[in-house]
Amino acid sequence: MLNILILGIEDEIKIFRFLKHFNMNIDYLNNYKNQDLSKYNLVITSYKYLDSIENVDVELILSVVEDETFSNRKNLVNIVFNFKQDMIREFIKTEKWNFYYRSVDKGNVKFIYDLFRDCYEYKKIESKDIKFHKI
Repeated sequence: MLNILILGIEDEIKIFRFLKHFNMNIDYLNNYKNQDLSKYNLVITSYKYLDSIENVDVELILSVVEDETFSNRKNLVNIVFNFKQDMIREFIKTEKWNFYYRSVDKGNVKFIYDLFRDCYEYKKIESKDIKFHKI
């Protein structure tokens, strides 16, 4: 069972709830207040919340950004979303998933790849085109 935390209140972060499938548990926090995050395989958040979890031992972070303000923290992967009108439709129909990172363990790259491939297989998203770019 995958345990994922969505940290933040913005719609750009909460949209990731659509990735949920039967082999995944997703929890939500509006902000971080010294909670234990060790049970999570992945924390999905935005650049705005990264400082609050700077000293927290998190296995993998997916940072959702609206521009190319990337974080280069270890085991953090950035994804850019610039939704225009129908956020849900644009998320599901994203043609290519581009992830940007500085330093990520190989197992965590595989984790994200497998997560998005599974979501494609479960018909949560329409594209299985997944690319990783080193920054």
